[in-house]
Amino acid sequence: MTTRSIFFSGKGGVGKTTMACAAAVRHSSDGLRTLIVTTDPASNLADVFEQPIGHHVTPIAGVPNLWAMEIDPESAAEAYKARILDDARRRGRPPEALAVMAEELESPCTEEMAAFDRFIEFAAQGTWDAIVFDTAPTGHTLRLLQLPIDWSHQLDVKVFASVDGDAADGATKRRFGDVIAGMRDPKRSTFAFVMYPEATPIIEAYRASRELQGLGIPTGLVVANFVIPREHATTPFVRARRAMQDRYLGEIAARFAVPVLEVPLQAGEVRGLDTLAALGERVFGPAVDREA
Repeated sequence: MTTRSIFFSGKGGVGKTTMACAAAVRHSSDGLRTLIVTTDPASNLADVFEQPIGHHVTPIAGVPNLWAMEIDPESAAEAYKARILDDARRRGRPPEALAVMAEELESPCTEEMAAFDRFIEFAAQGTWDAIVFDTAPTGHTLRLLQLPIDWSHQLDVKVFASVDGDAADGATKRRFGDVIAGMRDPKRSTFAFVMYPEATPIIEAYRASRELQGLGIPTGLVVANFVIPREHATTPFVRARRAMQDRYLGEIAARFAVPVLEVPLQAGEVRGLDTLAALGERVFGPAVDREA
């Protein structure tokens, strides 16, 4: 089975982590070996799942087929830089070239590249049926996605500044190329933008989706979060808020020619496996009976 990747993106505070966790629980309930990965330093996977989750693949207690990992961008960047420089030393690069490479690797983009490199590692393993990717806020995500697409250029100019282009790791470039091709294939990847029905998150997500489209990566799904249930719009204030949301839900439908899933505003925090399973089934539909 080809690994399917599901990316949740959007501005900070729209509920990406919650929706990613609910989707991961939902996929695992279908019997799919599922990994949820986050590179967002503000992510709270451990709080949502109510168990410790570190920087290594961790099984989620009580959910067969589900694992999670929090990628620490700083640690990933240090390991990434060390690997690049160690490889250059093995190739016999002189100290002057190593100094140039080390300086280039201090770029603010290195953390995004390193985090995405870890995702590439998981996606290329073939161990998982589904990988749910809880991304950083939209601006960081775009840089993270754009860099590997021009991997060869970045490798030669930014990292291997003094190395012959033919010396670049061909296997690594092919691995990046395969995963990027999968990201562009709607049968293998889904990009879901999470937003609540107000102007700022809609505009930010729309701009991001347009940029992704320019990279050949289509948006496959929109999740409209924190929607006030109609049956609870019983006071003038709440009715006015729901009317505003209706206008913005119409704008979402007009801007994004993809399925829009409405997620009702919850009475409390979405935490724990039972709550996640119920939310996942409500939003994404009932589990698939693979023995039927």
